[in-house]
Amino acid sequence: MPVKTTIDILRLQGDALWAGGEFAAKILTEPLLDQMAPRGDGRTPVLTLPGFSGPEVSLRPLNRFLNKRGFVADSWGLGINRGPESMEYIATLGRLLGDRIKMMADEHGKAVSLIGQSLGGIYSRELARMFPDEVDRVITLGSPAHVKADQQHLINKGVGFAMRWFTGRPVEELLNEAELENLSLHSPPPGVPLVAIFSPYDGIAHADTTSIPKEYLDLNDGVPRENIEIVCSHIGMGVNPLVLLAVADRLVADRDNWQGFDARSYVPGPLKGLPQLFFPEPAMLARSSYA
Repeated sequence: MPVKTTIDILRLQGDALWAGGEFAAKILTEPLLDQMAPRGDGRTPVLTLPGFSGPEVSLRPLNRFLNKRGFVADSWGLGINRGPESMEYIATLGRLLGDRIKMMADEHGKAVSLIGQSLGGIYSRELARMFPDEVDRVITLGSPAHVKADQQHLINKGVGFAMRWFTGRPVEELLNEAELENLSLHSPPPGVPLVAIFSPYDGIAHADTTSIPKEYLDLNDGVPRENIEIVCSHIGMGVNPLVLLAVADRLVADRDNWQGFDARSYVPGPLKGLPQLFFPEPAMLARSSYA
């Protein structure tokens, strides 16, 4: 077995073990999170999309947390995310979820916030591109939205094996198809605020692919875009209490007066330095967000 494949399999196993610890941490910190995390207004609709090969239940803890905090969160309703057999699936997804997104927006009188983990985040970005009037913002969790065909080495080989199993096609082939069809998957959805939560220790996708590149943060188009770096696993992002806190915070952020996420605002004075252990870099905002 090639060295990189062996290392990637070990990284995948380590990421899964870490995720188990994050789930335990969520259970232990729930009373504290209940006091700290911001609350929704009771009518903010949120649709969550699981990661590749992930069942809907994988994001149930996130949905429960958000519903308890006064948001109206629900899963995408399509079962296991089996990945795309071709890039045409993006359009199919629009047909499958477009009416649902519009119905949620009409029912609550507010545009829908989309939260997607990994591949679910890529789908969320594309849904926002298709339905900008019905989508309020997109939050991605470890989503490799900025990987090209010649950068597949930045994705864990275990994902490649799983992709072949579920779709019958290798990751590189799907990425090549996207480039040949000139799909603008890498660019952010125009007019829709975008938050990328990523980890420097992600065992599945390199941070270069899961954070918003500087070229898109520098777009001076008045649309908030933000990178939030959190020390966490890839698989456990939907249960990590620090990620949950950041998600709730970004869901209540004012689109018209967007301020960067600051974990220090949630800890008392003597402990202001503590968040730096888990949030290594301050949130990086698009230039236009400072205006």
